Amino acid sequence: MSSKNNDTDYQRYLALVWLGNAMKRVHRRSDEAAALIAWIEEHILDLCEGLRAGDETALVEATKSIPVKRRGRAWRGMPDHSMMDSDEEEKATNSDKAWRNLRKHVERLASQAESVAPDLLSTRLGELAEIARLSPEDVAILELPLRYEVQPLLESLVDSITRARRFGPSGIGTTVASCFLDMNPKTIGRRLAFDAPLVASGLLNMDSDGDIDIPSRLKKIAWAPEKETDVRRLLLDASAPTELDWSDFDHVAHDRDRLEKIIRGALQEGSKGVNILLYGPNGTGKTELSKVLANQIGATLFGGGEKDERGGAPSPSERLADLRLAGCLLGKDPNALLLFDEMDDLLGGGFPDLMPFGLILGGRRRSDGSKLFLNRLLEENAAPTIWTTNHAKSIDPAFLRRMTYVVHLRKPPPSVRERILTRQLERHNVRIEAAQVARLVREFDMAPGVMEGPIRAAALVPEAEMLAMLERGLRNIAALMGGKRRVQSTPARFDPTFIQADQDLVKLADRLTRRGAKPLSLCLHGPPGTGKSAYVRFLAECMGLEVLHKRASDLLNKYVGESEQNIARAFEEALNTHSFLVFDEADSLLADRRGAHQNWELSLVNEMLTQMESHPLPFACTTNYTEKLDEATHRRFVFKVRFGYSSTEQAAGLFRRYFGMEAPAALASLKGLTPGDFAVVRHKAEITGQLDDADALVAMLRAECEAKPNLPGSIGFSPVA
Repeated sequence: MSSKNNDTDYQRYLALVWLGNAMKRVHRRSDEAAALIAWIEEHILDLCEGLRAGDETALVEATKSIPVKRRGRAWRGMPDHSMMDSDEEEKATNSDKAWRNLRKHVERLASQAESVAPDLLSTRLGELAEIARLSPEDVAILELPLRYEVQPLLESLVDSITRARRFGPSGIGTTVASCFLDMNPKTIGRRLAFDAPLVASGLLNMDSDGDIDIPSRLKKIAWAPEKETDVRRLLLDASAPTELDWSDFDHVAHDRDRLEKIIRGALQEGSKGVNILLYGPNGTGKTELSKVLANQIGATLFGGGEKDERGGAPSPSERLADLRLAGCLLGKDPNALLLFDEMDDLLGGGFPDLMPFGLILGGRRRSDGSKLFLNRLLEENAAPTIWTTNHAKSIDPAFLRRMTYVVHLRKPPPSVRERILTRQLERHNVRIEAAQVARLVREFDMAPGVMEGPIRAAALVPEAEMLAMLERGLRNIAALMGGKRRVQSTPARFDPTFIQADQDLVKLADRLTRRGAKPLSLCLHGPPGTGKSAYVRFLAECMGLEVLHKRASDLLNKYVGESEQNIARAFEEALNTHSFLVFDEADSLLADRRGAHQNWELSLVNEMLTQMESHPLPFACTTNYTEKLDEATHRRFVFKVRFGYSSTEQAAGLFRRYFGMEAPAALASLKGLTPGDFAVVRHKAEITGQLDDADALVAMLRAECEAKPNLPGSIGFSPVA
């Protein structure tokens, strides 16, 4: 017998059992009895299919034995026999006998069919009962509304009574349940108490009309294919594999490693109320970090509240039901984690309207108990739960304080983004050279997840157009998501050995990189073009940090107090994005207070100094006029590096690096050259077509030197020895 036929046979058996129970509990002279008789007449073929020969005929005869006038119109209440004549009393007695005979015949048919094997739904209900520790009575109560929702034969049987009682077609209350299950209504009421296993687990609930309600997700155990044997995977959706690995989250290594220890300990100890919050911008890998953690621990990560039973978007009330259900299904599993994405859908906006789900206490809707209910849910959830959100500030503080550990996930550093982007391109078969991949990572300030859309677009065009399509897509989505400028990266031909400074910049970068992203302040001062900003970008890349570049024009504001607030926001942004903060034109922000004429000039410097002292990450200031800085700033900077004009040897090296040829002897006569001059001349030579003309290049460099005031040898800044 096929699985489908077996399922049909078992539904027919249950219909006979429920019908027999109902016939025992309704009175013959009632609307419900008349409705049941009509239902039997309509479904005789369904009920008797596959049973012993002659059963159909016997059932037809038993049904017809009830007088026609009684089948067509039910009596209201108990008839008074004393008011009947003998003929009427005899007919009523015969009708009662015929009813009892019909009921016994239905019960015999159910007895004959009870040997049929349980269907797939019954098997899965048994597995669910074992996980949730449900009693046989609990299973029967759960099975009634579930089969009503998914099996038409049983739905029509239940409707026959609910309609006769003038209920809506889906009104299965305790009275109707007791009728079909042959259970005492008080027993059913106790099983549906708020703290009883059925309701506490999220498997059932009572709505405002007193009807039994099931979460829509539960229907999947009836519809899902037979090949899926784990009922938890049917209801919760095991997370898909991840392409990322442990090292891809080295930029949050401290938090990542602590999370592993917390979750591993929670699983080993069976701790309740363990909630992890991962928050940060779109595409930073919150969901992927959850998967990586599960892989590292050797646990299975289940997703809660991601899809409804049909694969669509669930409502907030359905997501809450999934959360409760997940706690029931995973609580006793020492290797199971729950991932609940987009936490703000459920807990954001102050407090959501959860009442459609029907948070019921003692059979009554409680409009004042929702927040308390969720607080307790977070405190007592059995399985460690990882929550994610893009907007942590939208979450009610009462919920946030119940988080066991919170991690702010930032964009990975360029090296990690390049590695992830390379894998993304390979997965979509987008062929782009490694050098171009590195360039795109440097130029576009994006989390890996945000790049996925443009990559998929590039995969749809011919190979020759892939790079252009990807670059255009990245530019468009960057504008859409806030119009961010391209990240300023280290110049392509930058080499710290060609920078003239009063310290060894290569050794300094090496020492600071080994130290890591700890509190650090630098003041880089010297003439324009000497490489101050380029060196900071080089240093940030060595340390694996993004550069957050702020100019005085970005911060200064004509309104009182706004400039100070902008400075505070800049430091906060650097902290939130884990960036290397750089202030250009620092002399405008840290001007000597002895020459101040306005109160705002004093408060501006005070704000800068205060923020500098407490900032926990590296930051730097650059200026062309160190003599204009307030004297209090000198002790605030850990490193003060003086940049100067290039030496003769450095100028020759820069000539080779920028133009690919040996420097002419005439280059040695030029004073006041900087790396910036070589960058400008190369660009000019590309435009004029003179890149291979050494004499012309030297002439252009000489023009750059002559355009500068205070050349070395007169009264200006002299090269560093």
